[in-house]
Amino acid sequence: MARFEFKMPDVGEGLADVEVVTWFVKIGDRVEENQPIADVETDKAIVTMPAPATGQVIELAAKEGERVKVGAFLLAIETGGGEAKTRGGEEAGRRGREDARTRSEIDDSNPPTLQPSNLPTILASPVARKLAHDLGVKLEEVTGTGPRGRINVEDVQRHADGLQAAKITPAQPDLTGLATTEDERIPVRGLRRRIAEALTETAQTVPHVTGFHEFDAEALVKERAYLQRHAEAAGVRLTYLPFVIKACIEALKQHPYLNASYIEGDEPAILLKKSYNIGIATATDEGLVVPVLHNADQFDLFELARRTDELVAAARERRATPKDMQNGTFSITNVGQMGGWFGTSILRAPEAAILGIGKIEDKAVVRQGQIVARPILPIALTFDHRVIDGQEALAFIQTLRRYLEEDPRSLSPR
Repeated sequence: MARFEFKMPDVGEGLADVEVVTWFVKIGDRVEENQPIADVETDKAIVTMPAPATGQVIELAAKEGERVKVGAFLLAIETGGGEAKTRGGEEAGRRGREDARTRSEIDDSNPPTLQPSNLPTILASPVARKLAHDLGVKLEEVTGTGPRGRINVEDVQRHADGLQAAKITPAQPDLTGLATTEDERIPVRGLRRRIAEALTETAQTVPHVTGFHEFDAEALVKERAYLQRHAEAAGVRLTYLPFVIKACIEALKQHPYLNASYIEGDEPAILLKKSYNIGIATATDEGLVVPVLHNADQFDLFELARRTDELVAAARERRATPKDMQNGTFSITNVGQMGGWFGTSILRAPEAAILGIGKIEDKAVVRQGQIVARPILPIALTFDHRVIDGQEALAFIQTLRRYLEEDPRSLSPR
C-alpha cells in the first residue's frame, strides 16, 4: 500500500489560501478518483475539490472552517500502489479550476464587455507569483509596472511593503468578566468572514462621504401605478427599484466619475468605466452579497425588473455564479424594502459610489406656501472622495432627481 499526499492546488489566479467549507469524506472512507471530497471557498466562489486518486482516506489536515494555504498538505489517501506519492495537486487544481469555470458560466447572449480592468488573466512572472504566495499578497491588487502591466517581483514587494506600513494592530478588548457560561461564541467563517475582512479594509482605507437627499416621488408613484397592469400582462413584477436602476444608468452616463475606480500605486490614476454593471445589495441567510447586473444599460425598464428579480433570487438561493458577483461599477442598496429610511453604506471596493434608497412614505412638506402630504423617497449617496468631489456628487443627485422626481415617464418603455 502507498500513501498519496494531496496538496491544496491554486484553484484561482494567485490565491494565497482557501477556507475548507465542507468535507464530504471522513477518515476511513473509501473514495474513487474524481469523487467530490470537499468544498473550499475562495474570495469569489465555492469550488468542489475532486479526489486525486482511488483509495482509503487516512488523514485530513484541516477542519471545516479552517484556512489552508495553497501548496499545503490537505489530505492523505492510502492507495494500492507501492510507493508514497505527493503529486496530484496540480492536476486536481486544473480540474478544480475547470469545475469553477463550469459553475461560473452565464448566458452568452449578453456577455459582459471585457475591459482591461477585468480581463480574466493576470500577467505576472512565475517568480512574482511565488513571492506573492509566500507574502500572502493577492495579485489582483498589485499594480504591474512591466510591459502590458505585467507584474514583477519589485511590484509584489512594493505592494507588500505598503500593506505592512498601513497595517494597524487593533487593541484587543478585555473580555474578562464580560462572557458568561450562558453566552454563545459563534466562529466567524465563510461568507461572514469575507464580509468582515472586505468591509473593514474598505472602511479603513477609502475616504467615505455620504450625502442625504429627499425626492418628491408623487410622479414616480403615479408612473409605476400606470405601468403596473402592463407589467403584469408581461409577467413582470414592477417595483420602484428598476426605475432607480434606470435613472442611475442615465445619470452615470452624464457623470462618469461616479462610474469609476481609484487605482493606487506609484502612478495613481482614476479609471473611468465604459460599461454599466450595477450591483444590487442582497440580504441572504449567510450574509450580505452583491450580485451584479452586467451591461444594465442594454435593457428597458421591464427587462431590468425581470433580470433583477432573477439575479436576486439566484443570490439568495446560492445559485449565483462567481461571474455574477464580479466587475461591478456602481452599486445600489435598497434599505426601503425592509422599512429603512436612511443609511450610510460602505463602498464596495473598487467601486467609487453606492446609492442607498429608503422606503417611500408620506411626509408633510411645504408646496406653494401650503403644508401638504407628499410621498417622499429618501436617497443616500456614498462616494470615494479621492475620485469624486462634493460638487460632482451633487450634480449626479440633481440629474437623478430630474429623472425620478420630474420626469419618470422618460424611464418607461411606453
